[in-house]
Parts: sequence; structure tokens; C-alpha cells
Amino acid sequence: MRTLITAGELHSQHHEMHSTMSRPSPQTERLLNLIDLLASRPSDGLALAEIARAVGVSKATVHPMVVALTRRGWLLRHPELRTYRLGPALVAAGRAAAQGNTALDLARPVARDLAADTGVPCVALVAGGIPGEDDDLLVGEIGLPSAGAARPASVTFGMHTLRLGDRIRPRPPLGAVSVAWADEAAAQAWLARLGPDRPADALARLTPGLAGIRSRGWAVEIEDHLYERLSSLLSELDEDQVSDAAHTAALRRLMADVGRAFNLAGTLPATVDPAAEYRPTSINAPVFDAGGSVVVVLCLIFGLERRRNGPLPGSTVLELGERVRAAADSVTVAAHGRPPGRREPPGTGFA
Repeated sequence: MRTLITAGELHSQHHEMHSTMSRPSPQTERLLNLIDLLASRPSDGLALAEIARAVGVSKATVHPMVVALTRRGWLLRHPELRTYRLGPALVAAGRAAAQGNTALDLARPVARDLAADTGVPCVALVAGGIPGEDDDLLVGEIGLPSAGAARPASVTFGMHTLRLGDRIRPRPPLGAVSVAWADEAAAQAWLARLGPDRPADALARLTPGLAGIRSRGWAVEIEDHLYERLSSLLSELDEDQVSDAAHTAALRRLMADVGRAFNLAGTLPATVDPAAEYRPTSINAPVFDAGGSVVVVLCLIFGLERRRNGPLPGSTVLELGERVRAAADSVTVAAHGRPPGRREPPGTGFA
């Protein structure tokens, strides 16, 4: 006989589950590391000792995991070599994942076509928030300009290498298109990712840029890599328990000076002048679901080597932006989504 659950009990269970999910699980991390390890070497079978060494645990610890995964068909064991590799059950799971998100499924071929047509790598990013944490984006597809090329394993974005399934933490200006139609609270949470040394008037500086995104339907992002490197260094020093407090304090003062001079508004132009020149890191546009929320972002990526070739004319940026917007709009329509109201002229407040 099935027992009915009261609203209070349901809320209590939800709170308990939420708290549990927020805590890291060492066993879960080991399992995921094991799968990631074998996925990174699809042509190699690995022995139990190799898996244990790579995951950082003993053979006795990893053995029950491997046995359980093998029984479920997630791993295959070679009968003679006694090595393990990914099994057929994961193929089925991968196919189901590829078809489980209608908008992403529709965006995948569009991202590949955009890359081929524009000559610029294009990724499809999908919302992938973790309960209790800030929303992140996941790499759902990678398209490269090379016609007929095999499915790419990775693409370079700034100082980072992105692979399918990688989680991206949108740090301003990256991710602006995801918050341009949101409320001020969402924008402030996004700006908080700049860290404690962000300019006090960060929202005021970026409000025209966010309004420009709503007006155009697409964003061009120009990241200041010097500021990013200094922020990363400061974060590393904060995490280093043996770092010199005086050096950390000096770096914080330097960051404050840089923050005052840092042209935050320049990283997210409110308007694009056809006669000017730009060095974009990305040009992207949103795909909306039926509720008007951003569920996928189509993003043209300008890697370091491409930016070394010199700036782009504003007219080219405008052309690329319109092509990405048209492609994203086509996915929105195909997925039965809708934009959240009309586009507004630059300078207006949040939608």
C-alpha cells in the first residue's frame, strides 16, 4: 500500500536531498574520474592497477567499482589482457543524452554549419546549473570550420581548452547573453563572479551593453586578459595557505588600481560601429525555450591565434552577429520557443 506524503514532509525531503547534493561525495568523484579516464583514452584498455593509480586510490577500493560497472555493461573487460574500457551501455546512455534536450539537439547541426560558413569555431552551450550553486554552461557541441573534419575533441577558448561536456563558469563579460533579459538580481549574481575587487559601479557600466544585447539579439564580448590573469593569480594566492600575506595585500592594491582603470564597459560594447575595429573573444546569441528562458547559446569563438591576425572591422562583427542571431532564432522557432518580449533600444533598463 502506497503511503501519501504531506507537503511538509515533501519540503523536508527536498531540503535534505538539496543539502546532500550540495556536499561533495568522494565515492561519486572517484566513479566520475574513472569514467572520464577511460573516455579520454577510448582506444586503450587499462588494467586495474593503472585505473587505481590514475584515480588515486588503492586497487582494493577501485575493484568493486569496476566490477559493478562491468556487470551493468558500462565497462568491458578483456578476457585475456584483463583490461577495461567503456562498454555498450554508455553508448545507449550517450544517444539518449544527445536526444534528451530538444533545443540542444536542434542546435548541434546549426553550430557545425555556422563554423563551416563563417570560418570561425562555433560551440553550442547549454544551461547546466547545479542545485545550490551558480548556473553554469556546458559545452554541448563543437563545430570547426574544416569541412568534412571528424567530430572535434576540443577547441581553444582564450587561455582554456574546451571539450564536449566541459562546464564553463560564465565570468563577465562571458555569459552576458544569458542575463541580458534577466532581472537585476541575476545580473548582480553574474557580476559577483568578478570577485571582491570588481568595480563598485560594475552594473552601471554594463547596463548599456546588456541593453544593446537585447536590442540586437546578440552579444560581442571583448575580454581583458590582463585583468583575468591578475584575478586568477589573486585567487590562487588566497587558496595558498603559505602565501605571504604582504604580497597578497600588495596584489589586492594592484587589482584595485587595475579595476579603476579597467574599461569594463569596453568588454561589452553597447553599440558596434561599422567603421571601428574590434578584437572579440566571442560573438554569441541565445536560443529561448517556451517560457522565454535562455536554454542554449550559439557562440563563435575567436582564439588567441585568430586574434593575433589583427582586429576585425565593425562591419564584419555586425555581419557575424546577425548570422549567429538568425541561426539562434531558427533554433528557437524549431524548438517552439519564444523570445521574452520585444527587443528594446539601448539604454533601457532590464526587461
